[in-house]
Amino acid sequence: MVRGPVKARPLYIDNPCASADQVKRYLERQCGLSRRNKLPGRFCNKHDGAFYAWKKWLAKGTLEKPFEVAHLDGHSDLSFGDASWAYVLKTTLALPSDQRSRPPRKIHCMNDGSYLTFAVANRWVERMSYIYPVCPWSDYERRRNETFRGFPPDLSCVLFKDQNAGSGAIQLRHLDERGCMNAVCGGSVTPIAVEPEVPITLAPANSFSHTGFTHMILAHSKKYCSSEADSLIHVIREYFYDAY
Repeated sequence: MVRGPVKARPLYIDNPCASADQVKRYLERQCGLSRRNKLPGRFCNKHDGAFYAWKKWLAKGTLEKPFEVAHLDGHSDLSFGDASWAYVLKTTLALPSDQRSRPPRKIHCMNDGSYLTFAVANRWVERMSYIYPVCPWSDYERRRNETFRGFPPDLSCVLFKDQNAGSGAIQLRHLDERGCMNAVCGGSVTPIAVEPEVPITLAPANSFSHTGFTHMILAHSKKYCSSEADSLIHVIREYFYDAY
């Protein structure tokens, strides 16, 4: 798993990807998906394309809010590594909830690594699972029943209830500039307002198991995966049809 910034696509020798058969077994056995019963879905060249797909499906009535998100990724996409969390807490939450769906797209606002925070700020998400990698893909089946402890390293505590990534809930707080400064330093804050809690499960990918998915989004990350991983796109796309 590669964490930015990166200057070129990673090499397979340093960041090997799963085989096509491993991907199929994972999607079918641990996610309950079937190529004979495809889900409505979308392929996105950028991760924050998911935000716009959800927005369009909600507008068309093919998706209802609040919905559950199972985020299978090597990155949380919850505003870690830039100042997008501050934009959400100071600016987005200052707006009425029905006016938050047009955030600017740039590095310290909505981007590939923060779109899930903006989805939560829009009150679209009822609950979330972050399914994160814990071992090489070649070991997943052998280590499926193994317990991995600890938390993913890319969680912004300021987004969580009690500023604790282990609290089991995201709880966004509308803060002013001083409140953001205090929060990022781990100090106490008095929020202007508090958003509803969104339960979150931190699930090691080897043991994750869930069925009943209704929609599927596949997002590409050229910067963070080797070119050999591109061949897996058509494998995963066999499990959904394009829904616009």
